[in-house]
This record gives sequence, structure tokens and C-alpha cells, in this order.
Amino acid sequence: MDLKQNLVKNKTFLITGAANGLGRALAQQLHSEQHQLILLDSDLKALNKLYDELDADGWHNVFLFPMNLAGSAQAEFEQLAQGLAGFEKLDGLFLNAAILPALTPIEHFDPTQWYEVMQTNLNANFHLIQTCLPKLKAGQHDNHQAWLVTISDQAVQNNQPYYGAYAVAKAGLEQLTRLVVAENPTLKGVIARFPPLASHFRSKLYPGENPCQNQPLETAAERLLSACFNQQKQDDIDVF
Repeated sequence: MDLKQNLVKNKTFLITGAANGLGRALAQQLHSEQHQLILLDSDLKALNKLYDELDADGWHNVFLFPMNLAGSAQAEFEQLAQGLAGFEKLDGLFLNAAILPALTPIEHFDPTQWYEVMQTNLNANFHLIQTCLPKLKAGQHDNHQAWLVTISDQAVQNNQPYYGAYAVAKAGLEQLTRLVVAENPTLKGVIARFPPLASHFRSKLYPGENPCQNQPLETAAERLLSACFNQQKQDDIDVF
């Protein structure tokens, strides 16, 4: 295979929360197909570890952008925009990063924690979408259709109690995704509401749960990418 020729055909994706969990699994699977990746995460140590793993293939198609969405300011999104200037276009933005504190009833939810969750899970994604939209739309003259992919949660659809700001933010992010796609017909929207995944994220919430009963991260990533590439809706993945 001609590597240079293959990279021209392949795509460029930005993944948030890329250092661990589902984001990491998505990065690994997209990298295995030699797609170009921009990986965003606040965990610099884990991000560097993933970079070393992927870059060992020698393709040099992985780029890191360390960023803490909980404390991000406009200047950081401007820096991201400057970094994206070096890319012709984006073929997909995966809004995967999220935080979920302990399950708490609204009556006792700490207000400071509420704002932190809303900032990370919703407000920062608004800024990310605004920052990335020019690159997501950049290839429309070449019949380019980029993806806006939101990782939501079944807690939103099921109105699950005690998920507090997390559920509210995810519901808002779903609506934001639909609005952006409605306003930009060249985009393809994807919203995934996976069942429980075998992740560290899940085990912190439910430490007594057997992780073997949950869907493996690699399976979830494979199913999501299949829905994106084939533009086919699944039971827990909406494509529009």
C-alpha cells in the first residue's frame, strides 16, 4: 500500500476525551485505518501515553491538544482555532469528553459542581462546535459531508433520577447537535446513547458492578464508527 496516497484518501477527526475510555478506543480504531487524528484531553500523561502508542507505527498523523474543558476560556478556543488552521478540513468532531460526579438528588446538588458539569459537558462543547465549524464545512465543494458526533447517555432518554447536571447537560448537547445540523445541511449528525460500557467512568459510579456484564469499549467504538461511515441508524445510535 502507498502510505502517502492512502493518507490523502483518509480523513481528519478531532476527538475530545481521547486519552481514556471510549475516546481512546475511537482513536485506536480510526488510527488503525490511518486516519489523521487531533486528540484533545486534560489528562496530559494519558494523552502522551496514547500518542506514544499510536506514533510507534511511524505514520506521524496524530496531533495532541491538551485542554481542560472545565476551566477553558475563550483564549484556549482561539488557540485551538489557530492550531486547526494547519488542517485543510475536519471530517468529524467527536464530542466525547464529559464528567459525572456522584449520583445526587437535585435537592442536595452542590451549585459549584453543577456549574462545573454544565461547563464541561455543554458550554465547552458549544465553543468547540463554533471553533470547528469552519473546518467541518470546508470541504463542501468536494461533496464533503462531515460528522458532528455527540456521545450522550441513556439516562437522558430514560429520565433516570440522580444524574443531575450530567443528564441536563447531555439533553442540552443533543438539542445543540440537532440545531447545528439543521442549520448546516452539509453536516451529518450522530447521537449515541450507549448502554453501560465497561469503562473506568462507569466503575467509579457503580464500584460493585461486574464490568464483564457491560459492553466493551472496543465494541461500542466499532459500532459507532460503522454507523458514521455507513450512515445507518442503530437502536442506540441516531443518524440524521
